Formats: sequence, structure tokens, C-alpha cells
Amino acid sequence: MTRRTRSTSPPAERVAGHFGLGSVIGVRRITEGLMNPNWQLSTTSGVYAIKQLRDADPPAGRRQQSVLPLLAAQGLPVPEVIGDQVGGHFYLVAPWMPGIHRTGSSLSPDACRALGDLVGRIHRGLAAILPEPPVVTDEPRTVHDAGAELERFGRAASAGRDDFDRAAAADIGERLRLLDEVGHPRPADEPDLRPVGWTHGDLNDLNLLFEGDEVSGVLDWDRLGVRAYGLEVVRTATLMFDVGDLGRIAAFAAGYRGRFPIGDGALRDAAHRRWWDLVTETWILRLHYDRGDPGCDHILPRSAALRRWWTGHRDEFDEALE
Repeated sequence: MTRRTRSTSPPAERVAGHFGLGSVIGVRRITEGLMNPNWQLSTTSGVYAIKQLRDADPPAGRRQQSVLPLLAAQGLPVPEVIGDQVGGHFYLVAPWMPGIHRTGSSLSPDACRALGDLVGRIHRGLAAILPEPPVVTDEPRTVHDAGAELERFGRAASAGRDDFDRAAAADIGERLRLLDEVGHPRPADEPDLRPVGWTHGDLNDLNLLFEGDEVSGVLDWDRLGVRAYGLEVVRTATLMFDVGDLGRIAAFAAGYRGRFPIGDGALRDAAHRRWWDLVTETWILRLHYDRGDPGCDHILPRSAALRRWWTGHRDEFDEALE
């Protein structure tokens, strides 16, 4: 998930000189909610996207350098990045890609289907160039552990006075009641999730560029890693499309399954695990109350709205995936 960060401009001349980009003409900060500081850098040789890697380690950046050119060679719309340490920070540089960000609600059914097809092509492409994935396990949070942490943050929210505190207190109260009512459907511990493979890890509207209805760029590969394929499908659907937009979700899932076959059971299991994450996760609360970082506060209302709707429509959501 993405969030805003505070940052000043990069040492533009030093970055441009290090990567051989030419003389700097202008620098523009990209202000959309991103985990890492990003800029558009204009030089005498062209226009570039510059990222200062803070939310991932340098090996994640270097992995992109080796993987993305191979995906681009398969015809996938990905940037080809280079990265290195400059002045004590790790920077990634890529040519500026054309296109605009679009929300899922603005896409036609055909465009939703094409997006699903693209995710399937990405999964196939990664499987062709990366090693056999390791076994992936999952131990969902228990009702006891989730409840204890939610209660801790509930005390912090009750002691606060601002709008976020009030929203957090209401959200925590809802989730504690939900755990009391439906705690029994916790997903089972799984020592070997399948099918799994290499995935992008954070497909959402801020990491996709469109020209018309066609995806022109898939950005931000910092979370490239091995996961259940179904989890990426379900997570992308819930991030891209409005709460309850089952028609677009169905078109997206159909596009994916037409390119990358996956069984109904795997998608239902992934949906169950993702729903449970929404019931039990506390990462936004940890950022706000433990780290004093309000950068993801704006995500809490949408997450709460999705959980409320999904809790009452789990069968309909599963049917849309199938």
C-alpha cells in the first residue's frame, strides 16, 4: 500500500551526474501518496522518474534492474530501471513513461478484462524468468492476538481528540464486535499455499498508467516477491474497484483466468484470507500511534467501508471471482 512521505528535493545534479543523465533543466516532486519520495527530473537528455528507496532495501532495487528488462523484452509495459547509492541514499532511475492514473471505476468492462489479462501475463512472464518459488506458508492472526492489539489501540484512540482518533475508535469498536460474533471463520493455518509464484505485490491505481483504456506502464516493483497468485488477484480487485462493484471485479477476474488458469477454490481461499486481514490488520494504527506517522490515515475509512460491505456479501464476492 502507498502513503505520503516528507522529503526535500533530491541532489538533482549529483543524481544526474552519477547516472549520466545530462544537465538538469528542472525537478518536480511527485506528490501522490507514495511510500518512497519520487520526482520527475528533466535534463538535456530526456525526462526521467527518480525514486529514493526508503521503504525497501537496495537488494529489492537491484532485483528490479535484472527482472524488468526481461519482462520488457516479453512486450510487457514495464520501466527499465537502474539503481545505485548516491550520497548515502539508494536511487532508482527510469525513463519517464507516458500515461495517466485511472481509478478502476473509470474503466469499461473490456478494460477491466484487459487489466486482468495483463496481470496474468505478468505472472506468466515472471514464472518464465525467475527461479522456482519456495513454499509459502500462512498463519492468519488469531482472534486473541488481534483482539488484544485492537484493544491497545482502542485505548490510544479514546485518549485522542482529533478526527482520526474518533474514526479509529469507531473502527476498532466495530472490529472487536465482529471478532466476538464471527471469530470462528478464521482461515486455517496453511503450511503450503498453492498455487504460488512471483508477483508484483502492490497493483493499484497509483502504480498503473493508462493511455486510453490500455495500460501503458506498470510501476513500483519494490514488492516483487513470491505470494499466492489468488492473493494478488483479490487484493488488486479490492484496491482498484469501488466497494461492491462486482461487475468490474468479475470482468477483471475473467480476464485473469483466461490468461492464467486458477481454480475456484484457490480464489475463494485467497478472498477469505484477504477478508480476515481486513478484520484483524493494524498497520495503519501502528503507523499512527506507535510511529507518529499520519501518512496512511486517509486509508482507514476506505478499508473500513470495504470490510463492512464485504462482511455482508462474501458469497457474492466469491461468485464474482468465479
